[in-house]
Amino acid sequence: MSDPIVESQLKSLEAQLGELNDFLLEVSTDMVDGGFTEHPLYVAHQEQAKIGEMIVDRDEFGFPYSINATTIERFLELGILQKERLGAFLKAYGNPKSRCCVFLMAAPEPQFVFHNFKGGAAVGTSSAAAAK
Repeated sequence: MSDPIVESQLKSLEAQLGELNDFLLEVSTDMVDGGFTEHPLYVAHQEQAKIGEMIVDRDEFGFPYSINATTIERFLELGILQKERLGAFLKAYGNPKSRCCVFLMAAPEPQFVFHNFKGGAAVGTSSAAAAK
């Protein structure tokens, strides 16, 4: 059974990620090549998220979600990801030069969404609870 609210949120996010594909690829590449992290993470939110640095303001660009850039290390520090689950998470994440991970902070439950660059579609999700 799929929740129509969650499905709607994911479709909105997928469309936004498709439009931001080249920009997010550039940010990810800069973060990896600059030595900030091997695995950039993005936070999609409609309120003011306090994780990471805002790189897309939804009000300014007319998107459904604002996007913050952060790192996998920060998610570990905050306990959003558990060290015991890191191996499985990294396997799901894949290559950060061809894929990114977005933490969708939306009701009823935050979830991770994996996006393949250039394809423009979210290819998988997992709930935040599964990461703990």
